[in-house]
Amino acid sequence: MKIYSLSYCLFLVLALFGSCNNDTNSNKEAILNSDDSTAFLEVKSPSVPFGKYDMVISDIPFPFEILDNLYSKKIPFNERAMNEIRNISKYNQYYSKALNLGVYGADLAYAVTYEEFSKMGAYIKNTKRLAEELNIPYAFDQSMMDKYSKYKDNKDSLTKIVYESYNQVDKALKGDERVGMAALVVTGSWLEGLYISSKTFLKTPKTTENSSLYKVIRTQKQSLVIVIKLLEEYKKDLFISGVIADLNGITADYNNITSDSMMNETQLLIIHSKIETLRSKIIEG
Repeated sequence: MKIYSLSYCLFLVLALFGSCNNDTNSNKEAILNSDDSTAFLEVKSPSVPFGKYDMVISDIPFPFEILDNLYSKKIPFNERAMNEIRNISKYNQYYSKALNLGVYGADLAYAVTYEEFSKMGAYIKNTKRLAEELNIPYAFDQSMMDKYSKYKDNKDSLTKIVYESYNQVDKALKGDERVGMAALVVTGSWLEGLYISSKTFLKTPKTTENSSLYKVIRTQKQSLVIVIKLLEEYKKDLFISGVIADLNGITADYNNITSDSMMNETQLLIIHSKIETLRSKIIEG
């Protein structure tokens, strides 16, 4: 399967965010307002050229890549690894909406990858709802929804439609430089892809045939570094700083693995445990 970048696919939300407000502190770091659930606070970082974000986000692979590796190695599908549909009622703050738009997007990618078409509808509905609440109406307009319905049993077509939806967001993002919440969506999507992969793989004994998946999970450290770099522009915000601290904890565990070949089940379990802890905070709103 072709590997697409997050800036090309990840999400409707990279363009997410409507009305604006900039932090005016001396170093111009943008701060998100978690207490404001009615007026969206657009997040920009005037001190950082937008081109830098475009480059950095493009370096993060969309979850389809790691999920496709699971599928090709015949790792069984696990619906319980996905964020529950009903959790959407918990997402009242913009932090939660953005992060979980990323999470649900990765879940949608998981369903498409495993051709679990009957489970897609609810996840499309949730991503559409969060996108609209974050003021991104075009990625899931009626025309796009008609395509999802028409090709609901065709994996290749659905994959292209998902990317087509997200490309609309990518264009808006580049035009409006709305990258603060975009960083949260990227974080949610990346984390969920890694969570699903590590959780399902832990239930499968390591064999010669699937041992390469350890390397795939190991190399996610590269994307983790980029995710942290994106969020650090907003580190003065207390919520963001907490997410960064959790991600740095995962980085520390990755640093204890000296080579791909030395990654074992115990190390994977340790990394998964911290991923699960952060993911639980996110999906609980």
